[in-house]
Amino acid sequence: MKTINAKIRILSSLLIFTLVLQAKGVFAQQGQQHRYGQKGGNRGKVEAQRVAFITQELNLTPEEAQVFWPVYNEYDAKRHELMKSFKDANNMHKTEIENLSEKEADQMLDNQIIEAQKLLDLRKEYHGKFKSVLPAKKVLELYDAEREFQKMLIDRLRQHNPPVESGNK
Repeated sequence: MKTINAKIRILSSLLIFTLVLQAKGVFAQQGQQHRYGQKGGNRGKVEAQRVAFITQELNLTPEEAQVFWPVYNEYDAKRHELMKSFKDANNMHKTEIENLSEKEADQMLDNQIIEAQKLLDLRKEYHGKFKSVLPAKKVLELYDAEREFQKMLIDRLRQHNPPVESGNK
């Protein structure tokens, strides 16, 4: 039962992470031409907010921050690359999916599982690295802080981009 719950949490985290990456894309688009006419990247602002949020949530000492952030940034860069390749490989419109053969669709499904496993493998690798630079309690707090920050981003995205009501009622 514990392994099923752990798998569900991992898959939920991957889903949330995918949503956050999509949100980052929206922030990046807004960064190209902000609705108030300002140019510049919101991504840098979001990253700075994430660093501040995680640092505060983990209550990192300056010494901990000095060894933690290089490891985390390395992890985040690798995670970002995996998610980018995953998004590039699976970015299809519904009409394109409808035109796939059953064999092609099956291959795409298998590739999605392979990509999810790569993300899990990366997390397992860095889980050990995080534990080597932070106490176990702070590593637990890190995972919680990441989820909380993702929720905060999604909430912001919803506030700035309310759902469009369809006329089909």
